[in-house]
Amino acid sequence: MSIRPFRLVAPAGAPIPARLALSSAFSAVRGSGGLEEMLKTRLGVPHVFSVSSGRAALTILLRVLQQVSRQREVVIPAYTCFSVPSAIVRAGLSIRLCDVDPKTLDLDQNALLRLDLDKALCIVSSGLYGMPADLVRLDEIARDYGTFLIDDAAQCLGATVGERLCGTFGAGGFYSLGRGKNITTMGGGILLIHREDLAHLIQNELEKLPRPPSLRVLSSTLNSLLYAIMLPPSRYWFLDRIPFLGLGLSVFDPHFDMKRLSKYQGRLASRLLPLVHSYNHIRRENAYHLVRGIDGVEGIEIPQPVNGGNPAYLRFPILARDGMHRSRLLSRLKDAGIGASPSYPTAVGDIPGIEQYLARDQQPSPGARSVAERIITLPTHPYVTVADVDKMVEIVRAES
Repeated sequence: MSIRPFRLVAPAGAPIPARLALSSAFSAVRGSGGLEEMLKTRLGVPHVFSVSSGRAALTILLRVLQQVSRQREVVIPAYTCFSVPSAIVRAGLSIRLCDVDPKTLDLDQNALLRLDLDKALCIVSSGLYGMPADLVRLDEIARDYGTFLIDDAAQCLGATVGERLCGTFGAGGFYSLGRGKNITTMGGGILLIHREDLAHLIQNELEKLPRPPSLRVLSSTLNSLLYAIMLPPSRYWFLDRIPFLGLGLSVFDPHFDMKRLSKYQGRLASRLLPLVHSYNHIRRENAYHLVRGIDGVEGIEIPQPVNGGNPAYLRFPILARDGMHRSRLLSRLKDAGIGASPSYPTAVGDIPGIEQYLARDQQPSPGARSVAERIITLPTHPYVTVADVDKMVEIVRAES
């Protein structure tokens, strides 16, 4: 196998056309481009709000739900993005872990129904790598127990369950516009709400948030341009070799910054939204070819979409036989110029320092720990070529 040290496919990404980054910067002073109104029309949701990140959006929603409920536990997947527990802690709530099913990466519904959901303020769904949760069933469970469902669609922009878009289920949902998401403005979060009373409370919370300073807006503009230039594999290898950039790191940080979305980022997002369909089409095509090449390979499991789910496949997840098998695969893929990722390094319950924020008497989470030890995500984004997909299949099959 030939090694190409000066070409590396990013683990995830969404191209930002440089012309859109530049034009959004020059026109940002004239307004946000109507991002929220555009989303209301596209999604059929009456209330849309934009903030500085997906975790800020989740924090605000949790703060609002506290105002209409006495419960203070938030049920989350025991394997998920570290931003989720960070937001719960920032909102002053307790974390209740629910195990995940490695076959789908969704909440294990048997484990969910063993929890005391009468104590739950809300259930936060899973949506890792653009793979929707069983949102119809979760909505039913939440209603049966008098709790709320939060549709975590941070990685699911454009994914659907049945004919309904992820992010539009439950009491509210949210998207992330962070780096590596379905589209990116190098930070940003979108909050979707159905209920008028909750929307009013959210508006009150947003009015407390500061606007981003001018230097932050300039930084977002420059970062967008740098991302547009450096995401292609012929250049991404250079960024990957700069250690202080922290590419791919997962950090539990309850003290993250919360602000409104800048006018520049709102403008850029409104111009990138029409590209979501084409980007996700490419991701799904690459995922389809990966399934064809890898399905049935000994020692490899492919998590399956839930019934009725149409994933966006932000990344393509597979489960190796064990930790050693995963390490060999990651090493060979990296040598071949493929930025595969081990994703989040631990189950949520094993994050250092998280114990003080967990509700008492947690159930075990063997499924989550198994996923954390074995998962690999393969890139699917528009810069992935047919040759890259073939190389991924070849390596996975050779290491079985």
